[in-house]
Amino acid sequence: MFGRKSSTTAAEVATRSAQAVGRTVAGDRGGKVANKVTEALGLGRIEQCSDPKCSDCN
Repeated sequence: MFGRKSSTTAAEVATRSAQAVGRTVAGDRGGKVANKVTEALGLGRIEQCSDPKCSDCN
C-alpha cells in the first residue's frame, strides 16, 4: 500500500497491539495475559527476555 513494502503480517500487528494494551493496562502481568490470549487465538506470542544486556530487547 502506498508503494511501501512491508513483511509485517496482520497476526503480528494484532499480537503486538494486544501486548502494548496489556502492558499499558497491567504492566508485566498484562503482557503475560496478552500472550496467553493471542496464543489461544492462534496469532502467536511475544517472547520476553529476562537479560537486561540483551541487544534485541533494548
